[in-house]
Amino acid sequence: MGTFFLLLGTFLLVLFIASDVGQQANFFYFILSIPLLFAGWYFRRAAAPPPSQGSKRFEGLRKWQQKRREAKAKREAEKKKKEEERNKRLQQGKR
Repeated sequence: MGTFFLLLGTFLLVLFIASDVGQQANFFYFILSIPLLFAGWYFRRAAAPPPSQGSKRFEGLRKWQQKRREAKAKREAEKKKKEEERNKRLQQGKR
């Protein structure tokens, strides 16, 4: 509903400007266009959806990346543990 009033108000404002350029200014177009523009703005503003609480658009991708990070951290921890065990065995073998 607000878009209709915005378009109608804009059209009437353009008609007013065109009539002014044509040296026969018709102020009725201007007087009618201003309230229509404000009404259109008000209705568009009132009908605007509330901002979302975060994007769910890429939720699957974020979960997949999180799982990859966790798996990588687990592999690195296991690798580090094996490396430490190997170093312990090497230290015990040198004695």
